[in-house]
Amino acid sequence: MTRRSWAAPALVVGVAVLAVFAPALRNGFVLWDDDLNLTENPRFRGLSPRHLAWMFSTVHGGHYQPLTWLTFGVDHALWGMDPAGYHLTSIVLHACAAVLCAMLIAALLEPIDPRPSPGAVLAGALFFAVHPLRVEAVAWASERRDVLSGLFYLATVLAYVRFVRARQAGRPWSGWLAMSLVCFVLSLLAEAWGMTLPVVLLILDAYPLGRLSSTSTESRARVLAEKLPWAVLALGTAIVAFVAQRRVPAMRPLAEHGVLERVAQAAYGLCFYVAKTIVPLALSPAYLLEPKLDPSRPLYLGCLIAVLAVTTAGVLLRHRAPWVLASWLCYVAVVSPVLGFVQTGPQIAADRYSYVACVPWVVLLAAGLQAIIARPRSLTRTAGLGAIASVLVVLAVLAFQQTRTWRDSETLWTHVLRVDPTNHIAYTNRGWARQAAGDAAGALADYDAALRAFPGYFVALTDRGVLRQSRGDLEGALADYDAAIAANPRHCDAWFSRGTARHARGDVAGALEDYDRAVSCAPDDPRYVNNRGWARQAHGDLAGAAADYTRALELAPSGMPGREMIERNLSAVQARVGGR
Repeated sequence: MTRRSWAAPALVVGVAVLAVFAPALRNGFVLWDDDLNLTENPRFRGLSPRHLAWMFSTVHGGHYQPLTWLTFGVDHALWGMDPAGYHLTSIVLHACAAVLCAMLIAALLEPIDPRPSPGAVLAGALFFAVHPLRVEAVAWASERRDVLSGLFYLATVLAYVRFVRARQAGRPWSGWLAMSLVCFVLSLLAEAWGMTLPVVLLILDAYPLGRLSSTSTESRARVLAEKLPWAVLALGTAIVAFVAQRRVPAMRPLAEHGVLERVAQAAYGLCFYVAKTIVPLALSPAYLLEPKLDPSRPLYLGCLIAVLAVTTAGVLLRHRAPWVLASWLCYVAVVSPVLGFVQTGPQIAADRYSYVACVPWVVLLAAGLQAIIARPRSLTRTAGLGAIASVLVVLAVLAFQQTRTWRDSETLWTHVLRVDPTNHIAYTNRGWARQAAGDAAGALADYDAALRAFPGYFVALTDRGVLRQSRGDLEGALADYDAAIAANPRHCDAWFSRGTARHARGDVAGALEDYDRAVSCAPDDPRYVNNRGWARQAHGDLAGAAADYTRALELAPSGMPGREMIERNLSAVQARVGGR
């Protein structure tokens, strides 16, 4: 496809993305990491050297994503905290990724057909762009990292394919090689998603690029050695990602979630994304992992058998239909980091993990459509094209509707509860949203429902305790905090909240103990440090209070709510110390 022939398909893809995801422009931020990353995090709100230093050094939320933080900083400079601007940026990035997907499809089809059909390429790109599985990554502001990383991941692979094709044709190729490496670095700086890319490039070398078909050992060794720069970058990123995730309290140890359980979860995940690609219904941002996963359940055994069957078929058909094994292995490689072998968080799967992982199915769809278009005009050709067009329309409608479920927190979690009425996280998050909106009765009902579904859920216990404390029920609040700490002693907010309840009851010594535990759990949280200073001041330890207030001011970014109060507390303590 020539550069001129790209104009119309790119315009169609861009318009389709804007139309399908337009409801996101009316969406707000939601209580699902948007509070952690955006609404309650002033540190990204600026592009000064201090802000940039934070962006490139933090693993806030368990992710190293400086490029993503940089785009949020630009958003803040343009839009302030208006969520419409943040969503618009994500939509535009997704549209760019869809255009790159079209270019990659064409590049991968060229070894098979030097002149791939624009219609087949466009259909494949639209299947990627408007599929409902894309909604979570695009409509959820915090998941900007998936779209941004995916954009540069696709650019990396496209530049690599161009590099190989130029080299095979004897044309200058060093520029494509450099571009591929630069795009890979940018992808990794947006999110550590692409750490398995060297494996994907080797698979593409085998098929469709045909670089491993040579019988020369020296030639194959050169192709393998060529991946060293990508491998070094991937290894470094994997180490950083592991260190960042180690700071997430939700990481499940091997003793709690064993090898067999992780294999069963991985097999389920591999089947899940294929099934949701085919039938994208009952989508949810929270597919919960069972507290005790039983690998012998028919569901997991069936998934394992299916994975083994597809892999075996691909190996047996590797000469007659190499595209089967190549597509399957690329899919497995891309999605492998999030299959649960290193389990963090409560999810067994997530729609956003399909953003790049399901691109192989898009390429297969385009290849199949290319074969249909190449046929002489016939009923089969007409029916095939009509079916593809109908599927794309249905997918676009479903994606449009799914985007609207992210309108606000209560809408989102009500939707999740329609999909899974026993989802304790959905009840808890909707309860917090209702509490913030002043609906105390509705919030309490949701917290109670969450605890009926999962009696030991420490977040619901802590949140219910906060609600009870705000209504003057200190004893009920303390009972909830005690239960939350017993359920998860690493839950920092439970220690902090119990400290506030004890302080309110006049138990300053007990409050100080709880604040100490909260600070040791999260030493960089200015709220915890400030409250410990408050307790030390009440206990008569003015020097300790001054030290805590000073430290809290160092941790609290400018613009953080409560910073002025900390400054007043410090001034008052310093005045009393000076008066002595």
